[in-house]
Amino acid sequence: MIGIHLNHELDCSERRRLVFNGDLLLYSRNAATAALADHAISLASEAFAPMDPQFAQEELSVAAFIERAGPLKSRFTNDLRTKELVRDVLVAFGCDLDETYFDVPRLRLVPHGDYLSSGVSYAYKAHRDIWYASPTAQVNWWLPAFAVTTERAMSFFPEYWSKAVPNSSSEFDYDEWCRVGRQLATSQVDKDTRKHPLPADPISTESELRIASTKGDVIMFSAAHLHATAANRSGRTRFSIDFRTLNRSDIEQGRGAPNVDSRPSGSTIGDFIRARDFAPIQIPSAWQQP
Repeated sequence: MIGIHLNHELDCSERRRLVFNGDLLLYSRNAATAALADHAISLASEAFAPMDPQFAQEELSVAAFIERAGPLKSRFTNDLRTKELVRDVLVAFGCDLDETYFDVPRLRLVPHGDYLSSGVSYAYKAHRDIWYASPTAQVNWWLPAFAVTTERAMSFFPEYWSKAVPNSSSEFDYDEWCRVGRQLATSQVDKDTRKHPLPADPISTESELRIASTKGDVIMFSAAHLHATAANRSGRTRFSIDFRTLNRSDIEQGRGAPNVDSRPSGSTIGDFIRARDFAPIQIPSAWQQP
């Protein structure tokens, strides 16, 4: 059974315990998450000016959209202010800044219709983040910049939490992805030819869950959850923010979600930075990396 917890006042360790058991944690926006969303909206508005970023695809060719979206995504990820705002979010949720690490935050753009679903706007097929070499101790944080409806949300498939899915994760090499895959994003237009880990069989949608939330609302979930980009049929581009956290003690003590079907090469753990000072994570050889 997968539980959904709304606005429960939990300490960081209890939140992680629930996430590792497959539960979804939902939180209404607070001042810190709203500030992060507003930052994304400000950058997006600047990048697509004078157009409303949610409707810019109506006035731009796909190539022109990519020319604006690519630098926008890079700027959001690499901007020091973005990292500072993520740290503010972690403070608001009571995370220990010396024990908590996060990876670079990302701004996702999902145009509506069949306009663009590759490269900078890749529509993720059903997957677990651990297929992409994320550790099982990873907690995913997802929040919309602009409000989302079920027609432009994210899909979860709870029935697969403890059910193995035949997949190609054994063919995914994270080091190769960093060297090649990420660099190719802006060149992927009609079809995404990068080697994503994918399900080998069709995924049942009987348990599909979509959460319609507003600007700055947060969904926390495990890297082991099967989820996907829902097809956007809403008439406007979806803008969302995500980042991921690890707690040092979870890695050291081998805590995390179950791994029922993931076999990639490499690990994303080296991408994480300490919330206190943004120092790169140090990985002692004794650390377990599930």
